[in-house]
Amino acid sequence: MAIKAIRSSSSLKSQSSHKMMRSSLIALTVCLMMQCIQGQGKSPAAIATSQSLDLGRLFWGRSGEPVWTMIDKNLPQVQQMIDETKEKCMAKLQMKAPQRSLIREPRPTPTEKCLVECVLKGIKIMDSDTNRLNLRRVEELTSLVTDDNKMAIALGCSLAQICNRSITTNKPCEAAHLLNQCIGRHLERNKVKLHW
Repeated sequence: MAIKAIRSSSSLKSQSSHKMMRSSLIALTVCLMMQCIQGQGKSPAAIATSQSLDLGRLFWGRSGEPVWTMIDKNLPQVQQMIDETKEKCMAKLQMKAPQRSLIREPRPTPTEKCLVECVLKGIKIMDSDTNRLNLRRVEELTSLVTDDNKMAIALGCSLAQICNRSITTNKPCEAAHLLNQCIGRHLERNKVKLHW
C-alpha cells in the first residue's frame, strides 16, 4: 500500500510539474505575442479577442509542416518582393545594375545606405515616419513565411524591437543602415537566406 501511495504521489508530482511547464510555455508565448502587438499600440483586451493560442501551431503551421520546411517553401515569395522593390529603388536612385547584396555589408556607401532605406520602406518593413521597423509588417511577413506560426511571429517581433532600440539617429538612410545590420545578424543567426 505504501509503495502504491508513493507511486501515486510521484505520478501526481510529475503531472503537476508537466502542467506547470506547459503553463509557463503558454504564458511566455502569450507575453511575447502581447509585447509585440502592444508595441504597435494594441490593448491586451484587443489581443484576447483577436487571437487565440493553439499549442499545436507554436512549432508547426496550419499545414502541419515543420517551421523550417515552411520557411524554405515560402521565402522565395518574399525574396521576389524584395528583388522587385530593389529594382525600382535602383532606378529611382539612378544606380546601375548589378548591385551587390547589402544585407551584410558593413561599410556601404552613402548611396547604398539610401538604397537600403528605399528597399526597407518599399516593402513597408521600415516606417517612413519613425525610421524604425514596423512591427505590424514584421508580424505579417513572419506569418506569411512561417504559415502563421505563433512562436516564430513572437520571436520575429521581439527581434525587431531589439533592432529598433539600436537606432541612434533620425537620419533615414543611416537608420536604414543600422536596421539592415541588425536584421542581417538575426537572419544569419537563424540561417534565413534573404538578400537585398
